[in-house]
Amino acid sequence: MKTPATRAQDFACFTAASPARAWAALTAPHETGGGYLYGMVCRSTWQPGAPIDCRAVQSPGPVLSSLTGEVLHVVPPCRLSYILQSGPEGPAVYLTWQVRPCPGGSLVRLQIDEFECSDNDQEIEERWLPVMAALQALLARDVPASPGGSCAEGH
Repeated sequence: MKTPATRAQDFACFTAASPARAWAALTAPHETGGGYLYGMVCRSTWQPGAPIDCRAVQSPGPVLSSLTGEVLHVVPPCRLSYILQSGPEGPAVYLTWQVRPCPGGSLVRLQIDEFECSDNDQEIEERWLPVMAALQALLARDVPASPGGSCAEGH
């Protein structure tokens, strides 16, 4: 039996927003619909084992109309892990968001693990870098960005 291919990528951005504000952007339905996740609104109780339902409300690019998943791990406002897929037969994508305080704001890190994927690293970057850029832009609307030195070690 052939083992499915696995690809993992890490992305990070600095924001002048607080960790609590970054957490809200990741979990509040009115925030997720702000366009950073390709126009999808994600709803969940954000408790371990809870279902996640993501639906497209706008289409700024080539996206699916819906995704479903399950929350795996939650430590507000520091860590959120979940799985998403386009359907029961769709490939699983594991996402882990980590938010940690830095001088002058927060560092937001996203780790992507894609199983059964045929994408190369460039295709994964082309899919997820716009998500990070849009999240950073969403958070920048609240507070002006300013470089803040080195970040505190994480949670």
